[in-house]
Amino acid sequence: MRVFLSLVSVLGVTWALPQLQFGGPTDADTRSFSEAETLSVRVPGAPSVGSAPAPSVQVTNEDQCCCIPADLDCFDLYPAVDDLVGQGLIDPRIVNRPPAQPQQLNTVDTCPAGYKTCCYAPDLDLTVFQRNNQCISPYAASQQLNQHQHTGQYGEAWSQGCQEAPVYGAKTCGTRSYAGPVSGLSHGQASPGEFPWTCILLNQNNDFVGSCAVITDDFSNNNNAPTRKVITAAHKLKNIATNDLLKVRVGEWDASGFNAPEQQSHEEYTVVRILKHPAMSLTRLSDDIALLTVDRDISLSSPYVNTACLPSCDNQFDHIFTNGSGVRCHVAGWGKDEIDGTFQFIPKKVDLSLVPETQCEAKLKTALNSRQPGVGDRFVLHPSEVCAGGEVGKDACVGDGGSPLVCQAKSGRWTVVGLVSWGIGCASDIPGVYVKVSQYRDWINAN
Repeated sequence: MRVFLSLVSVLGVTWALPQLQFGGPTDADTRSFSEAETLSVRVPGAPSVGSAPAPSVQVTNEDQCCCIPADLDCFDLYPAVDDLVGQGLIDPRIVNRPPAQPQQLNTVDTCPAGYKTCCYAPDLDLTVFQRNNQCISPYAASQQLNQHQHTGQYGEAWSQGCQEAPVYGAKTCGTRSYAGPVSGLSHGQASPGEFPWTCILLNQNNDFVGSCAVITDDFSNNNNAPTRKVITAAHKLKNIATNDLLKVRVGEWDASGFNAPEQQSHEEYTVVRILKHPAMSLTRLSDDIALLTVDRDISLSSPYVNTACLPSCDNQFDHIFTNGSGVRCHVAGWGKDEIDGTFQFIPKKVDLSLVPETQCEAKLKTALNSRQPGVGDRFVLHPSEVCAGGEVGKDACVGDGGSPLVCQAKSGRWTVVGLVSWGIGCASDIPGVYVKVSQYRDWINAN
């Protein structure tokens, strides 16, 4: 979902440069190895483009499965699966793999981050393991996680870095009409309307360019004021020519067509202005943000469409829990399949914790030095960047640059904190790097 970095020397300093193209001529995301591979993606897809189902382990219908806190142990009845990513056998995109022990269900009934799925024979008395009050349904676990996602282990409270600015509008920014996951999803797939600010960028041939975020007109977060603004990662637009048509599709879910359980079709807008940040560096990927203006006001009448709130301050979500983890946020977007690299028509989602700057920089330095000694010593995280992730099996990777990283404020409203930009490897303990949206308050307001 993000750019993978390979090393080049610029003015005597070794930096990271995106090389491999994905999604036709409009995608600058790269793999972490030099093997040349190009994948043309058209939305809706041609017969040659499809998505392979993730491997699964069969769980009998008779088994009873539930979710327990990840720090507890299951009565394990199923063997662990090989970690292909950890062994370097595959190079994934947006990654949200269930814990390997015990095995996940092959349905939407998978447990969220912080929980593990436990399956038992139907005649097993869970009270023997004192699980009757801890082993809950996947949906109940998801709801519990949403309600307490800004607490650490054992209900530790968090403090917001600043007071939120007032919001306006009958349909305020950062809100959604989302009753819960729809049935029939694979693990990590988002539901219609779950991330109503996430949009998709297409060229005139309906080739996939990248993901994007619908935002309010300025940092006042006033949804009464019409908006025509969309933000994405600037590197996604590297090969968009002046005369190329660029479209923003909002309210999308299944990019292959209007299919159940969608209840309202998407809308498309034509981009009439592309404004890349003047300081954006293609060799360093700093200031990697572009502001797109569409041809008319974006309608927020659909339950699948809304703006994300813009940050109230730079440190709104900087809280660190006593266990060292940051506030947990979410990324969703379209991109490549983890297994075979084909385009995914259904958006994927992953939950990630924000990572403090010093901790992130140290890990990136080590990772860069392991690839070429001395490179990491010279690396410094840019003020325009924020980090998230660093959890094995969870990441935003190849193909989906520009997807919004959103965090839920104390008010319950969702705020776009970052945009997927770049990283080193994927789904490892190395955090990913995102555009820090709060850095662009004046620039977004002025344009």
